[in-house]
Amino acid sequence: MRLFELFNNTSLDIEKLIYEADGKNTHLDHAEEIIFMQGSAGIARVTSTFEKLLDQLEGGDAGGDAVTTKWDGSPAVFCGIDPNDGKFFVGTKGVFAKNAKLNKTTGDIENNHPDVVKQGETVSKEGLRDKLNASLKHLSGLGIQGVIQGDLLFTREDVKTINIEGKKHVAFKPNTITYVVPADSELGQRISAAEIGIVFHTSYEGDSVENMSARFGYDSSQLTPSKDVWFTDARIRDVSGQVQLSDTEGDAIRQAIADLKTTPVDSAAFNKLDDLLPFDLIMEIKAHANTPIRSGKALESNPKRFASSFIERIEDQYEAAIAKLKTGREGPAGQKRLEKLAYSKKLLTDNSEVIANMYIAYLKAEATKMMFQRKMRNIKALDSFIEQPDGSLKVTDPEGFVIVDHMGNAIKIVDRLEFSAANFLR
Repeated sequence: MRLFELFNNTSLDIEKLIYEADGKNTHLDHAEEIIFMQGSAGIARVTSTFEKLLDQLEGGDAGGDAVTTKWDGSPAVFCGIDPNDGKFFVGTKGVFAKNAKLNKTTGDIENNHPDVVKQGETVSKEGLRDKLNASLKHLSGLGIQGVIQGDLLFTREDVKTINIEGKKHVAFKPNTITYVVPADSELGQRISAAEIGIVFHTSYEGDSVENMSARFGYDSSQLTPSKDVWFTDARIRDVSGQVQLSDTEGDAIRQAIADLKTTPVDSAAFNKLDDLLPFDLIMEIKAHANTPIRSGKALESNPKRFASSFIERIEDQYEAAIAKLKTGREGPAGQKRLEKLAYSKKLLTDNSEVIANMYIAYLKAEATKMMFQRKMRNIKALDSFIEQPDGSLKVTDPEGFVIVDHMGNAIKIVDRLEFSAANFLR
């Protein structure tokens, strides 16, 4: 029994857990975050991926791993054939919920995605309904077998014509990045003529939607072409041909991988700490590592300072939760939370070196990842920009890449100081 169950299941604001559908692609992990999540096994997984990626960049065999571009589309759209009745459906992440929201008709979309009321204000879901209706109408003609997932890039009303240096371009902004294509190019004409645009990246297998498992790296060449749908997939077919990697650069990356591989972490102690603490350690430590990224600052470089500031973060969260109690620190609820705080601080302080060593491996994984990202940043399917506060467009690199192994597992390689910060600040 976890300790917090002994405290009469009293919950803190910090005890919010993120539940992801088992085996479903509802979230991709950054390479460095896998260190927190899997410890020494995570180091082995990440370094293996890095070694095969380096081999691929140097023109060798990737050992079954594929490099895919991370597109900045929204929303995530799931579509395909429901094995239970053979009917085509579209949906969002709700397709994997306990009460699955499979939209097979326009009526389903209206019922499954109504407007919602938050803090007394009605929040319209009309935009989502419109995009799902367009997806239901047009994606059904692609001859999709099974179930696949993609990121919606645009519907017709999202595509604009803009001028860049006196030349017309078509542009669309699904999320943070604005994608731009010359209007007179073959691709620009296809996008202008399409009713909807989508990039597919994941397929699902299983005898029912609720039991399906994800496989990354979907190949869209098997789909039926349609003038109404501009679709692509995220796979990069010729990685080494698009990256110029010198011998010196290759050796530097190899050394960084070797250094990461031999970095000592105490996974057993970290996991035991997670079991004993009355909150989700991994979720909280990932959030703490993200704190500077949210404001566009560099990561904390001192592992000991990271560990101590993490303890301070947890103390601040407990104190904030206690301050919200009507009876304050002296009441029964306040006393229980103070007991939790004292217990948590002692555990964290006693294991601060364990946390610091885990963070050292995290920093090394992030640094090695960025060596790859800097060399791969010129790989792009479309020109991409980030809109500035004055409305102008600033050239940017692709959001990042996803490395998919032969089992369909994936690791994210993203310049988080640029793209994650941009997403946090939206």
